[in-house]
Amino acid sequence: MNTEEAGRGAAPAFSGERRATLLRLAGLCGLALSGDALAALAAPKPAAGLLAPDALALTAVLAELIIPRTDTPGALAVGAHHTISHLLRACAAPEDQARFLAGLARIDAAARARGGKRFTALAPARQTALLHALDAGKEPFNDEDQRFFQQLKSYTALAYYTSEAGATRELVYLPVPGGYKGDLPLKKNRRNWAL
Repeated sequence: MNTEEAGRGAAPAFSGERRATLLRLAGLCGLALSGDALAALAAPKPAAGLLAPDALALTAVLAELIIPRTDTPGALAVGAHHTISHLLRACAAPEDQARFLAGLARIDAAARARGGKRFTALAPARQTALLHALDAGKEPFNDEDQRFFQQLKSYTALAYYTSEAGATRELVYLPVPGGYKGDLPLKKNRRNWAL
C-alpha cells in the first residue's frame, strides 16, 4: 500500500508477511487456525452493501419518511439504509435484489414525471404525497410498486428496531423478559427443569 492509498483510508490487505506473523502468533499462543480462518484473513474486505450511492441516498430518504425522527432517533439516524443495503447483498436472492432496485428506479421515475426532479430533491410534502400513492397502489404506481413498498417498510422496521436506539429508546428491551424468580416451590411429579 502506498502513502496515497493510506491517506485515502484504504483498508490494507493481509500480505504474506502479515499472514506469517499471524501464524507464528497463533503458534505461540497454542492456537490452531483452520484453512477457512486463514482464507478469511487473506481475503480482501467484502463490499459493504448492494446499493450504489444514488440508490442508497434514495433508500435513506424513504426510510426516514417511514420512521421519522421524533423524540427518538429516526431511521436515518440509526443508519437503516446501510443495514437495508447489507441485508439485500447478504440475504436476498438475485431476483429479489433486481426487484428492489427496479422499485427504487420506479419511485425516482414517478417523481421525475410528477415533479421534474429526483425523489430526493422533491419538497417533503411532495415526497409524502407520492409515498401515500405508492402505499395505496394508486396512479402513477401499481400493485407491484405497492408490494415493493411493503417490502421496503418491512426492511426499514427490521433495520430500525434491531438497532441500539430502536431497541432501547423506542422499545423497552428486557434481556430477561418477565424478570428472574429464583425461589420457586418445587412440586413432586413435575418436570422442574422446564420452569
